[in-house]
Amino acid sequence: MFAVESERFFLKIFSAWFLFSMLLVFSAGIQPVVLILPVVIAVLVLTYWSVDCAYRTERFSRYATFRLISNLALAPAIAFVMTLAVSHIELKLGPLASVALSSVPLIIAGAAYAVMYAWRSKHSSLHVRGQRVVVVESAQQHHWGVGAVGAGLGSLLYPVFEAHNTSYSVVVFISIVLSLFMVFYHRSSISALRGLKEKESRERCHYTFMNIEEIREKRAASLLGRIFAVRAGR
Repeated sequence: MFAVESERFFLKIFSAWFLFSMLLVFSAGIQPVVLILPVVIAVLVLTYWSVDCAYRTERFSRYATFRLISNLALAPAIAFVMTLAVSHIELKLGPLASVALSSVPLIIAGAAYAVMYAWRSKHSSLHVRGQRVVVVESAQQHHWGVGAVGAGLGSLLYPVFEAHNTSYSVVVFISIVLSLFMVFYHRSSISALRGLKEKESRERCHYTFMNIEEIREKRAASLLGRIFAVRAGR
């Protein structure tokens, strides 16, 4: 998850920005009265975060946080939009009730993340050498088993959606199961990033990318990279 490839550095960041921006716009289109202002704020914050990771920051932990959240939040975000559609189109709920019901997948994923955040892994995929972070991808065979446990827990929600036999409900159910699978599957990544941030806090320093020179070259070759580099230096 955290591997940094200079060739795909911008692509990974802005593809996540595009996907989440579209989901936010879709949600505002379903319930504009309640969500238009929060969506505008969320898109602005997401844009700033994406630009900062792409063109400004040299802190590995900031980029890794963006990658982790964008990976874990995609399925719950899809579930949120689909539940919003179900509650508005099928259930005919009001705006506030629709948003409240649609937040349930986010709450479930957040609770699973909180459990995994408290869990400590014996092995970390993030190693510090000097002031740089080396990403060592671990074997995945055990991750699949634990991820399947998370998916199994999500399947317990099936009777809730069985009563609403629509394509929306199927997507919501699959998204919630996938959300739990992703959180459990990436539990080691969550633990590794937590450990890195704690190490930074203890030593009062910030670690950078192992291939920071390549990233600087990519930024320098981009017009936006040069613009934001100038503004960051002021």
